[in-house]
Amino acid sequence: SKTAELSILSTLIGVAEKAGNIARICRQDDHLLSLLVREKSESEKNPRYVHDFKTLADVLVQEVVKHELCSKFPVLNGYIFGEESNGFELENECVTIEVKSDVEETCALLSKILLDPEASKILAEVVHSETIETDCTVHIPELPAAVGVWIDPIDSTAEFIGGKNGEKDGRIRTGLPCVTILIGVFDRNTGEPIMGIINQPFYTVQHEKWRGRYVYGVCINDYKVCGPEYKLNTKEKVIAVSSSENDDIKHKLSQNGYSIAEIAGAGYKIFNIIIGEVCGYVLSKPTTYMWDICAGHAILKSIGGDIIEFTSLKPLKYKGHVGVKNTCNNGGIIAFRDLTVKEDIIESLNLK
Repeated sequence: SKTAELSILSTLIGVAEKAGNIARICRQDDHLLSLLVREKSESEKNPRYVHDFKTLADVLVQEVVKHELCSKFPVLNGYIFGEESNGFELENECVTIEVKSDVEETCALLSKILLDPEASKILAEVVHSETIETDCTVHIPELPAAVGVWIDPIDSTAEFIGGKNGEKDGRIRTGLPCVTILIGVFDRNTGEPIMGIINQPFYTVQHEKWRGRYVYGVCINDYKVCGPEYKLNTKEKVIAVSSSENDDIKHKLSQNGYSIAEIAGAGYKIFNIIIGEVCGYVLSKPTTYMWDICAGHAILKSIGGDIIEFTSLKPLKYKGHVGVKNTCNNGGIIAFRDLTVKEDIIESLNLK
């Protein structure tokens, strides 16, 4: 129905913002922050702290997104996939993290894992807070009959826990701004990414509090829309790579006039292409998964870009209900803003 298409984008934007609130509160509330940055070594000595708080925050975000999407769009039930498993093994039971019917019940569930009533209550209250739906008036054509969703609840774990900000040449390379929440919708029949939202919960500090921003994109057949739209804001050719990228690849790109930007987080690298800070992203290694790139892929397609496999140069496709091995982009990736950049990267690296 037309109303469903209209509101699925608003729902995605709203739920990604709620996820952003969960990420922010984990860093802004002193008590939650102490749990987040607690050293693993202590936790290993004390079996009560076997469950790492970051994993719980991840699973919680993922389950909030699932819960809100499925309650509005029951057709998605069973087709929302994420990086995390929602089962926690305790000494004598397996606890499944899910959003319960009210704050008290969700709080009781979280307390079983956290053994920390204060932390559980803070988190449960954010989970059950009202989702602010944006007034998104984008009129989307009918969605394909069968769609699936890939979520990466909090991409860039090390940056989220480390919390520092690293700037180089005026570009943020590491730290909290590299944390992203990624929700991508794909056509289950064709494997095409069709809608994506990237939320950057830690964009800027205002009045001593972090504020976020987001970008969305829709690409269904010939219908393409992205908001807000960013122009490429640099004259020089800047390309994003991982700090562990092979030196020969970095060397070839440099020799062909590219400035190399080593940036944290797959989601954040793709976000940088979308917002015009870099023109592409090259990764020759099998270190990204469907949940890392589905959202950004849909947004890139909405502005005339794409993501292809590094080895075969074919566009990436998505599917759900597959084991972790089958969600890995084994052939590496090349992401780009437009076809000119694509051809230039392929030529620079002699990949034809």
